[in-house]
Amino acid sequence: MLEDVSFEPVNGVSDRSKVIGLSVLTALSRLSNSFREIVLFLFIIFIFSGSDVNTDAFYGLIVAVAGYVQALALFPAGTLSDKHGRGIAILLGGLISGLGLIMMPFAYDTTTVLILYALTGIGSGFTMTSIKTLVADYTERGEERTRSYGITMAVGTLAAVIGPLLAGFILDPIALPGINPEMLRYSIVFFLWGGLRLITGVIGFTTERWLQKNIPQKIVAEIIEIEDKPQTISDAKNDTITSILFGVSRLIMGFSSGMVVPFVIPWINATFTPSEVVLGSLPAISNITLASGALFVGLSSERIGKVKMISVLYILAPILTIGLVYTPFLLMAVFYVARMAVANMAQPAIDSLFMGEVSQKRRGRSLALTRVMWTFPRQTGTLVTAFLLGVGFLGTTSQFGMVIFPLAMLLYPISVIPMYIAVKRNRKLNTTGN
Repeated sequence: MLEDVSFEPVNGVSDRSKVIGLSVLTALSRLSNSFREIVLFLFIIFIFSGSDVNTDAFYGLIVAVAGYVQALALFPAGTLSDKHGRGIAILLGGLISGLGLIMMPFAYDTTTVLILYALTGIGSGFTMTSIKTLVADYTERGEERTRSYGITMAVGTLAAVIGPLLAGFILDPIALPGINPEMLRYSIVFFLWGGLRLITGVIGFTTERWLQKNIPQKIVAEIIEIEDKPQTISDAKNDTITSILFGVSRLIMGFSSGMVVPFVIPWINATFTPSEVVLGSLPAISNITLASGALFVGLSSERIGKVKMISVLYILAPILTIGLVYTPFLLMAVFYVARMAVANMAQPAIDSLFMGEVSQKRRGRSLALTRVMWTFPRQTGTLVTAFLLGVGFLGTTSQFGMVIFPLAMLLYPISVIPMYIAVKRNRKLNTTGN
């Protein structure tokens, strides 16, 4: 039956054009997200540095709250995406988060900042899962999907180089003099950030419409392939079990990530006090390394083995974190770039692995489940760190990071175990039907 289905795209649209379209969408999304890496923390310092607000703790709080809100939005987003299309969900997410960011410069108290940034969590919940699912919908399981995830992530990560560099340049009065008052600098950055979110929503909507018009046969073929699996349990039940196991993996990694990742830039700022341009250049450079790494993973993990590739990268993450917190600035920068790369470049393999283990018609909801199981513990980890910093646990932010960051990152390699169990279980079901 499968032999009768043509996998050639219709209307003269090539696979290259399809990947380019998906890469442009991913690039816009990653570019808009990349501003967050330095802008939010510096904005909190600027607004509340003269008050009694603990800026490190409050920064962690708003990041955590936005994450919790994102988690609550994931299931409605996944359902909307499955029923009415990925494009609608991406458009809605772009509108909500874009408007919230554009209004941020007008916030002068903690409550308003908290509410406006929480809106970006809703937008991210609708946007992120739908873009990943859109890539899966229009690629074939296996090498093509892994390669497509690798290419789109590499392109997106290269685009993300621009955000922190541009933001650091605009916010640095030495690099870009003549813009006063300082709030005007932040207004420019937030308008750019929010505007890119709005554009991402529109492009996401039009990209799905273009794909639906030109490449409808990829999905049909994969549905047939999934329905022919010799499983004796229902696809819905199997998708749920698979999603839960992958979700447990993401839960473990999410808590670890939440305790560390949002606070690395604040830790560097507290420990070394670099200028805004230098601070922005660190995530920018790490994104270049991450882009090449993601492309390597996307092109090679099918041959090496996706689970094996993920395991190796996650074992390296805590080792590099130790180097990050115990070396002088120049070496720290090297370890920072390497650590951020290995901890994130596994994503194409993870995305492809998961999308290949669940049915196409439930991908939106299945991915939403894993995202919820990642987001809640991640924000809890962020909240825990924010609380510990707020009460002065282990002393200064610098001292805290030197002890806690390496310990928290030890959970990364452990997080691979539930993922491995899910894959082995599905292989057994697909082989024996038991």
